[in-house]
Amino acid sequence: MSVDCCAEPVAGPVVDARVLRHAWMALGPLRCGDWPAPYSLEPGRRAQTLAVLDEVLAGLYLAVDGDGRLRWLGKAHRDGGVGARLRDHFRHPERARVYAGAFVVEADPFSPPKAIEAAEGRAADLIGLRGRMGPRTWPVVTQEQWLARVTSRPASRIVRPRPARDDTGDRSAAPA
Repeated sequence: MSVDCCAEPVAGPVVDARVLRHAWMALGPLRCGDWPAPYSLEPGRRAQTLAVLDEVLAGLYLAVDGDGRLRWLGKAHRDGGVGARLRDHFRHPERARVYAGAFVVEADPFSPPKAIEAAEGRAADLIGLRGRMGPRTWPVVTQEQWLARVTSRPASRIVRPRPARDDTGDRSAAPA
């Protein structure tokens, strides 16, 4: 195998608020932490960023190039978390050269691995990535499968919340 073993990742859409919202929503109730902020993966800041991302044990990440275009949508759910997963990418010279930043949607580290996998596939579908980024593939899940996995209960048992009314007896806003 040569050092340049893989083709450069195909560029996807510009990562904007719409793309981030879809990644954020794909994790559903498993997400934790703040809205995804940009992290620099430029060579001078890479080590510092990866050290920070070592603390994010589970979640989705969006690697972007210098123009803000999506180059990789992936998941992390293992020891070392997102930092370790990005280090794996940097073993490929073309990825190390192209990746300039990342956005991370953190998930509860105790989330089931299949739920994080389903969220990755759901995010790819919501963003519209299938067939747009070369041979890259994502898990295929139906909306019902995704919902069942991220909520850890069968989708048929999920119901919409009852609308709040004055006569519901909800005292959550009452002073203690």
